[in-house]
Amino acid sequence: RARRLAAAREAHALLERGAGGKEEEEEDDANGTTNPRGTVLWSSSVRCVPGRRCFAQFGVDDDELWFRATVLQVYRDDVGQWADVKYDDGDEERMKPIKRIKALEDSSSDEEEEEEEEEER
Repeated sequence: RARRLAAAREAHALLERGAGGKEEEEEDDANGTTNPRGTVLWSSSVRCVPGRRCFAQFGVDDDELWFRATVLQVYRDDVGQWADVKYDDGDEERMKPIKRIKALEDSSSDEEEEEEEEEER
């Protein structure tokens, strides 16, 4: 968690200084990113399921950084959808609103692959 907070402070300092002329595309998402790339919207073909690789926005503030993670558990009810995620550095967050999680476009879970194979049969 301390590493993530330090990375967030560094990213905010770069933004305040104008990032020294670097383009945002060069941002190293291993240390968090303000604009995750390679993500897709949740849909009927891209479902939020355990095992799905994603970017999750750490914490609860709108200006927090996005980090790579894996969906552990999904909760749904009449009001909305939430998920537990495990970040690549080992930190976990519980009951994250789905709007703070973005699917990686090149990711699918083992569960989805099994369902696709069953549909093909």
